[in-house]
Amino acid sequence: MAAALKQIFSAIRLMALVASLFVAFAPRQALAGLEPGPGNSWLTIASRTNASEAIAMAQQYAGQFPTVVVFQSTNGNFGVTLGWMNKAEGESILQALVSQGAIPSDSYFTAGARFVRAVWSANGSHTYGARDLYASTRIGGIVRNLSPAPQPKKQEAPVVAEKMAPRDGFVAGVDATKEKYLSLRSGPGSGFEELARMRENTGLVVTGTKGGWFEVRVSNGMRGWAFGKYVQFGSGGQIAKAPQDKEIPVVGPDKPVVKQEETASKSVEKETPAPTLEPQKPMTDQKRVALVLGNSAYQNATELANPKNDADAISKKLAGLGFTVITGLDGSKSDMEKSIREFVKQLDGADVALLFYAGHGMQVNGNNYLIPIDAKLEESTALDFETINLAAILNFMNGEDRISIALLDACRDNPLSRTFARSLGKSRSSLIGRGLARPDVGNGEILIGFATAPGETAADGEGDNSPFTTALIKHMDAKDLDIELMMKRVKRDVYEATQEEQEPFVESGLRQEFHFNPK
Repeated sequence: MAAALKQIFSAIRLMALVASLFVAFAPRQALAGLEPGPGNSWLTIASRTNASEAIAMAQQYAGQFPTVVVFQSTNGNFGVTLGWMNKAEGESILQALVSQGAIPSDSYFTAGARFVRAVWSANGSHTYGARDLYASTRIGGIVRNLSPAPQPKKQEAPVVAEKMAPRDGFVAGVDATKEKYLSLRSGPGSGFEELARMRENTGLVVTGTKGGWFEVRVSNGMRGWAFGKYVQFGSGGQIAKAPQDKEIPVVGPDKPVVKQEETASKSVEKETPAPTLEPQKPMTDQKRVALVLGNSAYQNATELANPKNDADAISKKLAGLGFTVITGLDGSKSDMEKSIREFVKQLDGADVALLFYAGHGMQVNGNNYLIPIDAKLEESTALDFETINLAAILNFMNGEDRISIALLDACRDNPLSRTFARSLGKSRSSLIGRGLARPDVGNGEILIGFATAPGETAADGEGDNSPFTTALIKHMDAKDLDIELMMKRVKRDVYEATQEEQEPFVESGLRQEFHFNPK
């Protein structure tokens, strides 16, 4: 009996020990981000890889925006924010600030789930007093006063335009006038507020008319009214650049500007004519070549559900848009190299070169690598012998007089990168980063789109395709849509589909427009 009781007590002590070990080593809940509350978001104007760059940028805005604050993110980057506000109310303010050139055009709202601490703020608040931080960084009347919604100066009743089917047009004839520009106004008349000044050949879309004035949408997104005498219908216009002047912006094709001395009458800038850019060739006249790779069936890691489906769907979409498509699904190292060589052979004389990759990828020392399905990454030499260097493909694509596009859905959580890190040892494992690294587009006409921000991981998706690929398929064949605007729509869709957890990143060196589906 005593022996039996002794065994029971021993068993109880063993169970207690196991329970205590479980509690001690159980994964702890991740620290909550610095989120200002339901419906509220931080207005983020930039992300930098080191604190000094982020703080230097924030200091430039501090005089105008005393609520500016720099946060460290879970990915090691540093976000520069103007402060927080209700997102629904702030969208119009964000657009107004962007249109005035007050903040970068790729600024956005984020809930702050990845912000872990404030490293600098204009008012000296820090994370340690979160309540004080929130109280002192709320954007209120300061930004609203800086960005009032345009209001007509003389308007007694709402303007009712005679709607018309949208027609392409451009500014024509203003170079022969004294002012050298066409005013974009908030209503159909010279008494309405001047919103912008449009240069010769600025592209626009006419959507309505009233009393000799046209209701127009400028190709940089601004809307207003233009005097019909100086609007010509046709597709000869060039995209308007983002406005720079914070009071009355000047928009239009790039032109060298020689500023005269200002007088009491605010003399107009003297402009020299800019060379006319050649319009994009019709799709049938372009040589378009695409390499589409999708790896799902990894032999030494958990199989991914969607990359093969993603690549198959993108291949079909591109084929319908005039691309010669080289498709490689579930490729080993040798299979992928074979597909790449075939792609490179097709590049001679190509007007457009495109790479789409879905699957595992990783960054090592700032360089990005695509992972074949047979990679093991168990040795320090595996990088050279088992992976594909993304830069090598981009170098082949980046040719003179060619538009190059790389769309990379390769930022998934990668167990193979952790295996490789262990093979390097502690001293060198820090060279391996999370997700993929920010690309260097060099001097070529190349656009690179990542499924998520540099250093972040992307969702594989719960349906047949990833959120990134789903958005690409949705918008890629939109009629006459420039690719940079298309990627903004992709970014918005992915951000919303992932409950604000994933946000695509685009790095562009394009100097001309590109439409997947031109007129």
